[in-house]
Formats: sequence, structure tokens, C-alpha cells
Amino acid sequence: MTEVYERDLYEMKYAILKSPYHKKVITACADLLEIPPMKMRRLLIENLDMMMLESLGARFDSWMNQVDRNEGVRREIGYDLFTRFIPVISQADLDKSLREVTDNPDDPENVRVILRRLLFGEISS
Repeated sequence: MTEVYERDLYEMKYAILKSPYHKKVITACADLLEIPPMKMRRLLIENLDMMMLESLGARFDSWMNQVDRNEGVRREIGYDLFTRFIPVISQADLDKSLREVTDNPDDPENVRVILRRLLFGEISS
């Protein structure tokens, strides 16, 4: 018999993310990164546990309500969202990458390219 902690929980995690509100949150997160929602869903399933996925909506709402709306490029790419509220990347890695953006660091598209490379290991379109 396979113990619970040894099982692949992909299907159970996917079932959590199929709810209507979770779909809206995933779509909003995918839009921030300019990636397809299915790619965002896969990232969340691979990096978060089931409790984190259950609270995804509340975490997204907290980010929307607590983070300063005039934060510029950090707000546009979801810096706090993806490092603190829905932690799929470390703050140190993202800070290091933000420092590497030399040509127009205030352009969110440059930062999104770096963020996608960090999250997926490639430049996503």
C-alpha cells in the first residue's frame, strides 16, 4: 500500500484549482506574467502544497488589498504576490535578477522576461 505522503498528489491539487474562483486567480496571475493559464496552473501545482493551493484566493485578495497600488514595476509584475503571498520564487533570486536588468529597469516587460526565465528556466512567449 502506498502511503499518502508517497503518492502523486497532482490530480488532487488540480481538482482544487478547478473551482471558479481559483480559475479567476490563476488567470489574473497568468496575465501578470503574460503566460497561458495552464502554464501558471502547472507552476502552482509543482511548487505549492495543498493547503497553500486551498488558500490561493484569500492570498491573492490579501495581496490586492495590502500592497501599495503605486509601487510601479514591482506591482505590475506581482513581485510581492509571487515572493510573499503565493511563494513560487525566492525574494533573493528575484532581487538578484532585477539588479541585472540594465536597459530600462522600469519597463515591466524586461522584468517579466527575467521572471519567466527564473520560473520556467526559459524565456516564455
